[in-house]
Amino acid sequence: MRAFAKQTITDAAVRAGLAAAAVMDKPDRETLLLPEQRMQLDYLPQDITRRFRRIHRSASEDNPDTHRTIRSRLYRSVLVVMAGIKWDRESGLDRFVLDFLLELPRKAANNDNDLVVIEAFKAVRGGFGSRMVEGFTRRSCAVHINFTGMVCRDEEIPLITDVNLVDGVTPGNN
Repeated sequence: MRAFAKQTITDAAVRAGLAAAAVMDKPDRETLLLPEQRMQLDYLPQDITRRFRRIHRSASEDNPDTHRTIRSRLYRSVLVVMAGIKWDRESGLDRFVLDFLLELPRKAANNDNDLVVIEAFKAVRGGFGSRMVEGFTRRSCAVHINFTGMVCRDEEIPLITDVNLVDGVTPGNN
C-alpha cells in the first residue's frame, strides 16, 4: 500500500506543478542539498481491521460453465500518509496546496485491482507564527491523507449442474 500511496501522491503533485524528483520520503535530517520546494512523505502506522464482505460474483475465467468466482473482502486497511510540503513563499504554498488537493483522486484501483478510497482530512500549517521579519523562514503545510483499501480473496465455487427431484407424495417413490 505504501508504494501505491507514494505513486498516487507523486502523480497528483506533478500535475499540480511540482517536479517528480521533489517528492521524497522524509529524510532523517534537513540538509541544504534538498530542493527548496519539496514534498516529504511520512507514513504513520497502518490500521488493519477484519471486516468480511462479499464484493463481486462473476463467471470463472477457467471454467465459466461449471464454476463461479466470488471475491470477498477479508480486511480493511487504512494507511495515513503525512505529506509535508516545504515552500519558500507563502503565496506559492497556498496555490500549490489547493492545486494538489484538487488533483488528488477520490478513488483508485491498486495493483490487485481493489478499490482504494483516498481522502485528505487535515492540513497543519507551519512557519507562519512570527510577526518579525525573518530572512530564511520556510513555509510548510502538512497534509494528512487517508488511503483506505482492502485485502481480498477470490474463491472458485462449483455450480449446481444436475438436479434430481424426488416426488414424496406418490406411493412407491422414496
